[in-house]
Amino acid sequence: MEQGSKTLLIILVAALLMGGLVIAFNPAYRQAFVCLLRGDPASSPIWTSNRDYYPDVALPAATPTAADSSSREPDHDAE
Repeated sequence: MEQGSKTLLIILVAALLMGGLVIAFNPAYRQAFVCLLRGDPASSPIWTSNRDYYPDVALPAATPTAADSSSREPDHDAE
């Protein structure tokens, strides 16, 4: 079991390093990372490209409004 956990740790560290290298050397991924840190993923160049390619996919709303929660019907099956 100890050998398996060491192998998994090596795989995770290698994936982290490879991801860091991709972010460091690819400007589009670097900008996407910065946009994620700022909390605005929709302005990243990758999201913009995906939005153009997949027009039916959208980011979820940040928080539901009071009007959204009051318009829902009560759940009668929850009893």
